[in-house]
Amino acid sequence: MVPSDRFPYRLIAAATDGSPNSLDAVRHAAGLAALMGARLAVVYVVDAYLSFRMGVHRDMAVETLRADGARALEEATAIARAEGVEDAEAAMISGHPKEAILAWTKKMGADLLVVGSHGYSGLATLLLGSVAAHLVRHAPCPVLVVRPSGES
Repeated sequence: MVPSDRFPYRLIAAATDGSPNSLDAVRHAAGLAALMGARLAVVYVVDAYLSFRMGVHRDMAVETLRADGARALEEATAIARAEGVEDAEAAMISGHPKEAILAWTKKMGADLLVVGSHGYSGLATLLLGSVAAHLVRHAPCPVLVVRPSGES
């Protein structure tokens, strides 16, 4: 299927942190990409600020985060293949997730960004922040937020 004027998605971007919720978002993005004949790009962000706060253990933290990212991207591309997208592009970048995903999405020229939500609400969102909420407010394209399975 070719992208139409109504839903002109040529490049669908998805962000993953390797969590089940983010991989579910990848599944949604891959399904849409397959349905619309769009390209799929998936990103994992090595949280540079988190690793910076690790002090003397910074190198070990960065190495662990990169290994986690490689596993998450490998799983994301396997999900994409299972959904019918053979050539999903995978990228690992560094930075603060909110800002890094925004910059990457803009650089890629994505027509749609798909992200998972951890389902935090109230005080947890206030304390932890919400990457998904930030992306909805600031992304250069429409954002699809995939809620955790079983959440009403």
